Amino acid sequence: MLERPQGHGEANILFSLLPEDVRREVVGACSAVELALGDVLISAGAPIERVFFLSSGIASVVVVSKSGRKTEAGLVGREGFVPMAAAAGAPRNMTEIVMQAPGEALALDIGSFETLLAKHRVFFDILACAHHISRVQVECTASSNAIQSVTERLARWLLMCHDRVEGNSLHLTHDFLSTMLAVRRASVTDALHVLESHGFIRSERGRITIRNRETLETYAGELYGLPEEEGNRMLARFRRAHPSEPPLGNLTAV
Repeated sequence: MLERPQGHGEANILFSLLPEDVRREVVGACSAVELALGDVLISAGAPIERVFFLSSGIASVVVVSKSGRKTEAGLVGREGFVPMAAAAGAPRNMTEIVMQAPGEALALDIGSFETLLAKHRVFFDILACAHHISRVQVECTASSNAIQSVTERLARWLLMCHDRVEGNSLHLTHDFLSTMLAVRRASVTDALHVLESHGFIRSERGRITIRNRETLETYAGELYGLPEEEGNRMLARFRRAHPSEPPLGNLTAV
C-alpha cells in the first residue's frame, strides 16, 4: 500500500452521510492510501491497527481455517469499512481482508477511530448500520451457498463485484474465483461456460465482461440485492440530509 497525499479517497458513502463538521474532523484524522490488487489489509488473527474506508476498489473478507483453507465470507466497497471488528472494540481481527480489485481508501489509526467513535454518536450510528448491512450480506451468502448451484452463486457474486467497480470488466482469474466460492477450479470453469453460453458474460483469460446484466440478475435469483435493499432502508434517515447520494445498488455513481 502506497501512502497518498491528503485529499484522495473522500468518496466513501459512509463519510458522505456525516454532518459536514463531523466529516471534516474524521477525514482530517485520516491518511489516504492507494490499494493494489492482492494487498492484505489485515491478516487473520492480527491486531487491528488501522480502519479502512474505501472510496474505490473491492475488499474481500476471507475466513481462514486452522488448516489454512480460505473462503470468502463477504465483500466491501465504498459503502463500508474494514475491519468491522474495530467498531466492536475487538483487539484482533478474525478474518483476512484482501483487495480483490485495486482502489483507494482513507485510513484511520485505531486510536483515532475509537476516539471519534466515542465522541460522535452519528458516526457510531452510521457504522452500526454498515455493520448490520454487511451481516445481511453474509447471511444471504450463507443461504446462497446452501441452496443455490455453483453457477447461480457465481452469477450473484459477479453482480456484487460489478456493483462496486466502474465499467463492465472484472479482472478475475479462475484460481481466485475458486477460492472466493470455495469450489474446485473445474467447477468455476464449468459455471463460467454456462453463463457465457446464455450470453450473460464474456469470459477471457483473467477477465470477465458483463454483457447482459438484467438477465444475469434474473439468473442469480432472489438472494441478490437483498443487502442493498436493507442498506437503503437503514441509511434512509441519514440520506435524507444528502439526497444526491446514490442508492447502494449503484455504488460507482458520483
